[in-house]
Amino acid sequence: MDEISQPVVITAIADPEFEAMVSSALFSRGWNIIARPLDFNTLERELGINRDAKILLIYSVDLPGLSSARLENLADSKVAIFGFADATGSPRGFSEISHRPKTDDELLAYIRGNIRSPLLRAPLIRSNPTFKAKVIAVGGAGHSTGATTLAINLAQELALLEKKTLLVDANFSAPAIATLLDLRKLSEEEKWRDLSVFFSVAEITQESVADFTMWAAEAGAYFDFILIDLGSMTNIASDLTDRRWSSQVKIWTSTFAQELIISTGSDILQLQRLSQLNAELASAKLSAKTTVYFQGSENKSRQDCYQYLPIDIRLCANARKGRTTLVEINEKAPLRKAISNIARQITV
Repeated sequence: MDEISQPVVITAIADPEFEAMVSSALFSRGWNIIARPLDFNTLERELGINRDAKILLIYSVDLPGLSSARLENLADSKVAIFGFADATGSPRGFSEISHRPKTDDELLAYIRGNIRSPLLRAPLIRSNPTFKAKVIAVGGAGHSTGATTLAINLAQELALLEKKTLLVDANFSAPAIATLLDLRKLSEEEKWRDLSVFFSVAEITQESVADFTMWAAEAGAYFDFILIDLGSMTNIASDLTDRRWSSQVKIWTSTFAQELIISTGSDILQLQRLSQLNAELASAKLSAKTTVYFQGSENKSRQDCYQYLPIDIRLCANARKGRTTLVEINEKAPLRKAISNIARQITV
């Protein structure tokens, strides 16, 4: 399916409780449910009526009249089919059946991810009661906006507050964290690399992204905070409807991140990119709290709700040269203190 921001959906679920959960989750994100048949005969009729539309079919194996043979007859390039087990967790002999999601977020992440990569259909993201980490995504309104510097140092400040923090480099087009912190062969780590008791770092690659969902669940059970450096957020709307491997972490983050931090400058081009990004984020309807940080002095003449970070070119250059964090260069520097304050606000 080419467009999934508002797909045409048919649900075919007999269990009223599960059907209500699925419909509510999709309606709340603006997805268009055109039919909700409660038996297979009605489902066939609805598919016939809408034969020219690209359909996303969500069914459960307890649908009256359903059989493997009848289901195979529905196979069509215009129909993306997702099947879920019955209330007891049984697939009832059907193939490619997933366990029922426990939450709206699980359902949406599963559908979004698998529409983009139908040949690499991942297991359902299960609700994990031990997942405790707060997920924070950091990105830039374009390139060279200081997003990676902010991500590295925010992770360091959280660690200094004795919060177990995992910093994740998911900037596939230009990974930089390993270089900036002098972490050789970081991308070859099976899980993550511990830099201290409270600070760990990981890099996601094309080879490891296929297992990202399970890896993230394990990380979420161990860490207090997971900071994900997404790189440039330009064209985020198309990334969230992309089938390529490089979009998978952004897809996951769009569902599971509690906060999204955007870093940008204040020149005319960066302001234009920020405006475009804000429009895309609004259309994507992300649930994460979004905060924009400008580099530079606060412009009191402009009425906005953005936050500001002081510019310190020398401090950042020295940190890069030393392959370390700002606090190691000058703990009293205004920029370092500002990022420390962000960390404290996050932990409140």
